[in-house]
Amino acid sequence: MEYSICSWTFGDVPIDKVMRFVKKTGYDAIEIQASQAIHYSKIINRLSKELNLKVSGLTGDADWPNEHKDLANSNHFERNKAIEYFKKQIQATRLIQGKYLVVCPAAVGKSAQMGKGSEDWNWAIDSVRQLARVAERVEIELIIEPLNRYESCIVNTADDASRFVKEINHPKVKTLIDTYHMNIEEVDMISPVQKVIDILSIVHVADSNRQSLGRGQISFAPFFAELQRLKFNGTIVVECSAPGANPFLAEKDNMDWIYTYAEESLVFLKESFEDN
Repeated sequence: MEYSICSWTFGDVPIDKVMRFVKKTGYDAIEIQASQAIHYSKIINRLSKELNLKVSGLTGDADWPNEHKDLANSNHFERNKAIEYFKKQIQATRLIQGKYLVVCPAAVGKSAQMGKGSEDWNWAIDSVRQLARVAERVEIELIIEPLNRYESCIVNTADDASRFVKEINHPKVKTLIDTYHMNIEEVDMISPVQKVIDILSIVHVADSNRQSLGRGQISFAPFFAELQRLKFNGTIVVECSAPGANPFLAEKDNMDWIYTYAEESLVFLKESFEDN
């Protein structure tokens, strides 16, 4: 098992400070925000070697209302811009030696579809198929992320993710599950694991209030036990958020909390997996 944490959760804190904290705290790896990887790849590579801290992968940059970052956009020209931007993110993943790029089929923050019927789904399928060919050439996985219905409008559940990945039908396209989003969308925390275990590459974790593990209402013990029973041995990525408004913006009024959440979550993970 590899323990990682998402750099996005640290908001505007410089990436060098974040990476040093992550290493000091005891994480094996860090998931880098794609925009940081594009602009600071040399710094990230240098620090990764200096600190002996792996880059597990990249968090894709797909924030709404930037239409040119939306892989399911109804406008053909905007959708092509998004495809080209994600190609840059794939190349950035390769440059900093990450294993995967997290991809949201519809932009993060876009809660309403733009087309009719299955149009949005089909636009996203076509976009990801184009990206999969690029990812295959550089040996990068594309990880489809289900988000809750208030944060995205196409892939919201493990069922959605499974159907999306199987329709793409490409060995470099996998999925993740995220306990925070599962807490909103799923009927339980066990069946989603069973539905996607054959295509599950990483797991994002935060509690029901998006704070550190143990500060909310999620019962993690059965969830982790099911991961172990099914022999999941991928990367677990902490993706908590400091308290405050606007779920799409990591920078909050009191960013000190994210350091506490990062430390608490790693302790929780190690006690859950390594003491069993």
